[in-house]
Amino acid sequence: MSQNKLAERTRFTFPPYTYTYDSTRWDDLEIPADTIYLRDGWSHEHSLPDHITKAAKDAIDRGSRYIFTGDLELRQAIADKLQKANQISVNPKDEILLTNGGSEAMFLSVWSIVNEGDEVIFADPGYVCGWAPNVLMSGGKMLYIPAKEERRFRIDPEDVERSITKRTKMILISTPDNPTGAVLNKNDLEEIAELSIEHDLIVVFDESFEKIMYRSYPGSIASFPGMKNRTITINGFAKNYNMPGYRIGYAAGPKIFIDKMARIQSHTTVSTSDIGQAAALAALTGPQHWVEEAVKVYRARRDLLVEGLNRIRGIRCVKPDGYFAAFPKIDAFGMSSYEFARYLLKEAHVKVDYSSRMEGVRAEGYVSMGFSSSSEQQIDEALDRISAALEKL
Repeated sequence: MSQNKLAERTRFTFPPYTYTYDSTRWDDLEIPADTIYLRDGWSHEHSLPDHITKAAKDAIDRGSRYIFTGDLELRQAIADKLQKANQISVNPKDEILLTNGGSEAMFLSVWSIVNEGDEVIFADPGYVCGWAPNVLMSGGKMLYIPAKEERRFRIDPEDVERSITKRTKMILISTPDNPTGAVLNKNDLEEIAELSIEHDLIVVFDESFEKIMYRSYPGSIASFPGMKNRTITINGFAKNYNMPGYRIGYAAGPKIFIDKMARIQSHTTVSTSDIGQAAALAALTGPQHWVEEAVKVYRARRDLLVEGLNRIRGIRCVKPDGYFAAFPKIDAFGMSSYEFARYLLKEAHVKVDYSSRMEGVRAEGYVSMGFSSSSEQQIDEALDRISAALEKL
């Protein structure tokens, strides 16, 4: 079949994660049996507690059903959480939409608002592979703002202000950020809020890693004066509760936005899984200590990895304030991110992620090293191997 039969919008898509995000797809390299994988994500030792899995099993036993826009009891629990934890007041009946993971919330928020030629501001490095295709397929244009290492990868409100034009319509913010682990502080949020009001911009605020944070919570931008009616808050259960396969996320915001997002959803995925919603309700209303205990473990592993990396000649690494991975700078070795990752796999038997193509052009010269899913012993061993391999250069 000829390529010219395809829709033009497909040019802006990335292949599925199974093909590209896992950089072990190097067919010319054999993966050594003793390879240490510095992956992000939850550790296998922190499995879901019984009250969540039981809720899912009970839902299966009850029988499956459609729940358009989401179960009201779950939406009420989300509204209660937003009020208590984020100081955001929303009506669960028409200001919350349950989505198939946070990814669908991202898609729906962009496709319900962005028109041809509209400009959308986003951080680079950042979760480009998640946001950019949605913006570009909708006809919008990405305005990338540098997330500078000297600012711990937090975007600078002054750079945001300089980038705004008459065509700018939206600011996308992910905090904590993937892959940098950056967390915007209260001053950053206040200044961005002021710019949004001054220039009549919409903010989509992604808090998908809200619980995976190693500093005090700075607040949600929707809670700042004048921001509630111009902010869509996105969150979910995959990262915060180790529930990626349940595919439950949500968007909260003004009724005018949520209504249009729900309409688009009704013509695409229709609704989210009622089994996943039952599990999400149990996660949200049940004990939270198991998440807090896991984050304490990840904080210690973060410190171990970052401090060890900074002792290796040629590597510089900012300690991330959130997320599951470190983002060290490695360009001193005269290799691209891809070449560096290949070298470590071949010479050190350590697997790291080099996904600069998917995380922005400014991600080049950095790699991502997960700390959350590896034991302290594995991290120590990986550091020793990395150091020995780089000494050969």
